[in-house]
Amino acid sequence: MNIFFINNQYLPENESNINVTDLGLLRGYGIFDFFRAVNGHVLFLEDHLDRFEFSAGKFQLKIPHSREKLKQIITELIRLNPAELLGIKMILTGGYSLDGYAPNDPNLIIIAKPFTFMNKPNGMHLMTLEYQRELPEIKSLNYMVPILNRAKMIDMGADDYLYHKNGEVSELSRSNLFLIKNEKLITPDKNILKGVTRKHILKLVESRFTIEERTVSLEEALNADELFTSGSTKRVLGITKVDNKPIGNGKIGNFTEQLLDLFLEYEKSRIKGTSINSHN
Repeated sequence: MNIFFINNQYLPENESNINVTDLGLLRGYGIFDFFRAVNGHVLFLEDHLDRFEFSAGKFQLKIPHSREKLKQIITELIRLNPAELLGIKMILTGGYSLDGYAPNDPNLIIIAKPFTFMNKPNGMHLMTLEYQRELPEIKSLNYMVPILNRAKMIDMGADDYLYHKNGEVSELSRSNLFLIKNEKLITPDKNILKGVTRKHILKLVESRFTIEERTVSLEEALNADELFTSGSTKRVLGITKVDNKPIGNGKIGNFTEQLLDLFLEYEKSRIKGTSINSHN
């Protein structure tokens, strides 16, 4: 059985409960972050902790432990949940609210479970959705709109959404967007969560490719030579259809395939010989 961490306790999954007065439940007030541990090594941990601290600050929530203590907790969760590939989600809520509205001392919840990547050998199919997340630079608990539209997405046979607003695309529901056009790598630069995987992809290709971080129109995205998405749950994953219309030749593009191979090697180099207390 999976072991979780809730407010200074390591508990079996079936005993990992919080009180119904928690503001995350009552008002959806809280933030989270997600990262992977590969054979016990956490990938890009410092980046994820930076973002977790940033999100908590924006929500005016005080993390109840120091960064070093968080690392110790994560180390223990990895020990308690042995798996080749482990997904770890850190959640910070508004706490047990006395009046059902005002935040109180935050609740820290850390979930650790075996993880598998989405398997889409022929690429992802997206459904366009006119929507812009509130506070897009923060990983908040609010996923109401994509969940409400989930039945429509499934009916279309799509795997995720392509968010757009006022003719501009931003991101997918849980990952970033990239396009290739005329041998340039282009990615939206506003109204997005600037993902950790996105950051490392840009770093990885900066000396190999022309990069443009800028506003991207929906029309431009639909007419790209290649589309792909990146994120902790996907690495690099090609997008071959949007609203049942093919992108490029309708197949995962050469650049996307090459970038995935490059990123896999980069990922291996980042975790090889590292420990959770190393800067990664």
